[in-house]
Amino acid sequence: MFILLNFTFALDTLKLKSDYFKDFNLGKLNIEAKDILTLQPLKQFAGDYNYITQSTIDSIVNNAYLYEPSPISNNDTIFIETTKGTIKLQYFTDIAPKHCYNFKKLANSGFYDNTTFHRVIKDFMIQGGDILSRDSKRDNDGTGGPGWKIDQEFNSIQHDRGTLSMARGPSPNSAGSQFFICLKDAHWLDGNYTAFGRVIENIHVIDFIADTPTDYIVAKTQCHNTMPPNQKSEEWIELIDPKSRKKLFAKIPDNKNKNEYYSEMMKLLRSDNPSAPVTIKKIRVKDGN
Repeated sequence: MFILLNFTFALDTLKLKSDYFKDFNLGKLNIEAKDILTLQPLKQFAGDYNYITQSTIDSIVNNAYLYEPSPISNNDTIFIETTKGTIKLQYFTDIAPKHCYNFKKLANSGFYDNTTFHRVIKDFMIQGGDILSRDSKRDNDGTGGPGWKIDQEFNSIQHDRGTLSMARGPSPNSAGSQFFICLKDAHWLDGNYTAFGRVIENIHVIDFIADTPTDYIVAKTQCHNTMPPNQKSEEWIELIDPKSRKKLFAKIPDNKNKNEYYSEMMKLLRSDNPSAPVTIKKIRVKDGN
């Protein structure tokens, strides 16, 4: 079974978001940092953005816990406003009432405001909803939640393109706040994840999000399929592409040692976190008539 959670990799310290990609040559993508990072995310990466502290996160979580939304209805409409556009979705409250209520509670309390889509897998799905995507640490993106879990409501809704579903851990009853939207049909998820909504307007926005370069894509620009001729092997590292399982070779920057650079590159190759953050400005569930 494919578990829709980010995997994290142990490091001695968590790297700040402002430190990422500063040593990379983005010319292979025909882009510069200023081009892939929109103004607001660029300020985040440059350190001008005021990341929220743990105490602020705790306050947001507590507010969400105490917040009581209006009763859910199949006529409710979800609006996900992002830096790539606004997505409109419908609810399946009669099929997954606990998940719909929890999502409305989190959305309308402001829990999702200014979080990011921290996981983007082209031709599969985009994933967001982690409050930890708002702090200054990057390596913990995808590990957070609201502090409570929801029991599964697996149902007959198919995971077609545009389906809104809840991410979870190995336990069926481990969904919290993280959600995903399918970019293409993913029927192997049917009956194993709780689908509770579907995009009904502006589905092209999810494709805009999917086109965002990820850590994996940016890291691949630093790699070769074979080591170029007349190179000193001690100045290069050999890697394994975690997606294709093929060998890759990358030259070690002058300011890095071999083991350090190998660890950094493998961590990036395993990451589907967008290098140019896609921010969820807010999510609101509007009451139906």
